[in-house]
Amino acid sequence: MIDAHTHLFFEQFQGDLENVVARAHDAGVHYFLNAGTTNDTSFQAIELSKKYESMYATVGIHPNDAHLATPEGLAEIEEWLTEPKVVAIGEIGLDYYHKETSPTVQRQVLINFFKIAERHKRPMVLHIRDAYDDIIQMLRDFFHPPVSGMSHCFSGTIDHLEQLVHLGLHISFAGPVTYPKNDALREAAKLCPINRILVETDAPYLPPQPMRGKRNEPAFMKETASCLAAIKGMPLEEFGKKTLENARNLFGINV
Repeated sequence: MIDAHTHLFFEQFQGDLENVVARAHDAGVHYFLNAGTTNDTSFQAIELSKKYESMYATVGIHPNDAHLATPEGLAEIEEWLTEPKVVAIGEIGLDYYHKETSPTVQRQVLINFFKIAERHKRPMVLHIRDAYDDIIQMLRDFFHPPVSGMSHCFSGTIDHLEQLVHLGLHISFAGPVTYPKNDALREAAKLCPINRILVETDAPYLPPQPMRGKRNEPAFMKETASCLAAIKGMPLEEFGKKTLENARNLFGINV
């Protein structure tokens, strides 16, 4: 399997990353997509992709940090798209839950990233929290479908999922799909087309139900994948291979 969205460069993994990777392999997670959230962490994601054959990187600025974006920083991120293991722009998007950056600034920065994605024909990794209607409208206004990218850690409604899929996006589910009260999210996962579904940890955040309260790590993704496989009525191995195929198709990774 591939962990389609993680942050193994974060300080929570300093000191035991080798063990984290080994446990992930033992759990069947053999590939990792590290998502940058600032210029600094995007660079760290690239460095990990050079150190580990199993790791790939995305480069971008998280919407909560959009107020830190500068023309020079955006140009640097665009230059990094030439790195051989940088496979997408992200994570980028809109987050109306947190208040670090105004929605206006978030939208302005996101439009800049849309332009970069269009120029380079690269997929996007979209962070969306309490902002699905706005980002769907922005995608419709800016792009002609199909839109290449994924909605990471999906938390919207069935209607949001259907609109994003119609636009061309892949949908990635994380640990919250295993939480007892998230019946609506499991129903959305059930309706997600099998050729558009991905699974992630968002580590070190959002561990699946059996590991809640712990630092999340890629090995725990097996719990989330097992939940999704059961929802889809598929054996775990078949589901894992399908999500790896979906990631190959979206990101063009050679695994």
